[in-house]
Amino acid sequence: MYSIIFFLILTTNGFIFSDKENIILVPSAAFRNHLNVVSTDWLLYNQGWYYEEDSIQAVIMEKSLEKIIKKDLDINRIKLFTAHGKEKKNVCIDGLNRSMCTSTDDEGRIKNTFQITNNEMNRFVRTDINTAKVLYQISVPNKNIRTTGEIYLCDDNGITFISDIDDTIKITGVTSSTDTLINTFSGDFKSVSGMSDIYQYWQKKYNATFAYLTASPDQLYPFLREFLDRENFPSGSSHMRHFTWFDENFISFFMSNNYIKSKTETIQMFIDNTFNRTFILLGDIFQKDPDIYASIYMKYPNRIGKIFVRKYNNDTSGLQRLQQVFQDIPQRKWSTFESGSDLPKDIFLV
Repeated sequence: MYSIIFFLILTTNGFIFSDKENIILVPSAAFRNHLNVVSTDWLLYNQGWYYEEDSIQAVIMEKSLEKIIKKDLDINRIKLFTAHGKEKKNVCIDGLNRSMCTSTDDEGRIKNTFQITNNEMNRFVRTDINTAKVLYQISVPNKNIRTTGEIYLCDDNGITFISDIDDTIKITGVTSSTDTLINTFSGDFKSVSGMSDIYQYWQKKYNATFAYLTASPDQLYPFLREFLDRENFPSGSSHMRHFTWFDENFISFFMSNNYIKSKTETIQMFIDNTFNRTFILLGDIFQKDPDIYASIYMKYPNRIGKIFVRKYNNDTSGLQRLQQVFQDIPQRKWSTFESGSDLPKDIFLV
């Protein structure tokens, strides 16, 4: 009898868990519509996830991981990894030129593209610290679920900084499975020294926009957003993968090379949807960022203003690898750094 009650009402330290539904919206981007050469319309992308928590699975995962890494973990983060997507469910988009409804996919993900005119964009756009964005809402019919999302404008001209997150601006430790687990599920995320300062400086100096690319799953977005806001990084779109339990396991997902395709496609999306915008690419040496960025540069040399790669101090073998990866790229187009203070204030100074 008591075992049945335990599985129906799960309690920890007197707190009663109840599974709940919610939506995560990850900030996305908007581009000019170049499908019609005479059009001044905008194409807006949205991205999100409609999910339901599984409190029992969350506690099981929490206790299992704590035995492995010998450290207390954040149950709120774990809940998002044990949640399941609400597949083929109706959700409605509000707050723009018209209301529209769509369905989630087989993983509960929300992925849509919609179009508004330039006049409508001027009506909806908000500007904050040189950053133009549109706010919209997604709701679930007949349920008290409503979430606000952001779409950041990326026009044809200007400068965009495309930055990796893990071990570029946030200490993750992707070279160690244990460090990755600890830094993902335990405590506050920690910033790489000086990175937010130089990003803020570049934003003001170049009137730049920012886009954040990461191999991390979108289940981490609420906590990444808290980190970005707390450390005063410039706001911008975020481009993440999605973890499901069909993946082998969290560590293999996090450290796998299949993010190369998603990162490459995202950068190419920005380049292909803007005519004259210049892009600055920032990443780290610990995964495949240099290979991705070198490949992008060789394809679009006139669109890449600079490549910056973070490495460890006295990493001779790492530097040799970079020199090999970037052997066909002019030396003035790439450089390394260890912290934000190593990065130049004037990027285009030869």
